[in-house]
Amino acid sequence: MTRPDEILPTVGLTEDEQAVLRIPGEFYRAFSALPQLHPADQEEVAFHVHALGRIVAMRAAHRAHPDLIPNKSGTPI
Repeated sequence: MTRPDEILPTVGLTEDEQAVLRIPGEFYRAFSALPQLHPADQEEVAFHVHALGRIVAMRAAHRAHPDLIPNKSGTPI
């Protein structure tokens, strides 16, 4: 049986991915400081921030479960 400390180096987000994952949150906070133009703006921004987070998180999911989450680009990540 594999111990958790034996698999941790190969799963999770890389430092670069963690840095990318912080960018949408920074955008959200900066956008939230602007005067509101439309009532749906904050909800729309939050939706897309979460979508970007899911895209980045799928990279770690692929590394942990390549059999379930294929890499369609063929580029090793």
